[in-house]
Amino acid sequence: MFFRACLSAFLGLAACAAAESPVRQSLTDEQIRGAEFLDLSIPNAGELFAAFGKVAKPDWSALFRKAPQTSLVTRPIIALNLGTLIADGFLAAEAQDRQQVKNVSREIKLLAKSLGLEQEFVGRNNSIADFADGRRWEALDEELEAVQSEFAIALSAQHDDALVTLMSLGCWLRSLEIVSAHLGAHYTVESAAILRQPAVSEFFTARLEAFPAKVKAIPVVAEIQSRLPALGAVLSLPAETPPSSDAVTGLKSLTTGMLNFITAPEK
Repeated sequence: MFFRACLSAFLGLAACAAAESPVRQSLTDEQIRGAEFLDLSIPNAGELFAAFGKVAKPDWSALFRKAPQTSLVTRPIIALNLGTLIADGFLAAEAQDRQQVKNVSREIKLLAKSLGLEQEFVGRNNSIADFADGRRWEALDEELEAVQSEFAIALSAQHDDALVTLMSLGCWLRSLEIVSAHLGAHYTVESAAILRQPAVSEFFTARLEAFPAKVKAIPVVAEIQSRLPALGAVLSLPAETPPSSDAVTGLKSLTTGMLNFITAPEK
């Protein structure tokens, strides 16, 4: 419900959404076709937050975090952190906080540069600032979707499909942490039902298992993969069965622990 069926569908929708941008054109048909071979299902943090906001009244700004103060050199770890920042961007847009949007955009730019994606973000960065200043929050969401799409296309073109998965995984984990943080203090059955996402953790586990051995051997990647089944136990519930209050508390603990690994300084 809250994520695209496949990456090509996600890219196509993001491109259509951004088509009316007055600052920059959408993804080209050639770019979209170039990504269609991928079958990566990815959550959409913006949709999750929007749906959650309809059944709950979170203080989104209370869920901000300080940007991780780490020096990162390992590309898979950079990709995970980049994904978490994309989720932070959607959070700042949901909070309608112009300065926080710009702060997160600046951090995204730094990590994008580390992955060789700076050119994919130059125009988008300007658009994000303009939309925030103009309080055009819907357009800002669309621009963030386009950012994630263009990063995925560029990484795939570099034959870095594992990094596409890790970027998506980081975004998903951070969005789960944000929602479960609010639910932990303000639990309702209706809002908890938003978290039901069958098979997503199993999907990511399978994708990580297919990674090259040198990527799977990275301690952070191995640790995240080992913890994903526990997330699946919370999220892969029968229809009409939302996570319990205790399960949501456990989910918050799990996601925070995983994000601590992702953002920890490299040894």
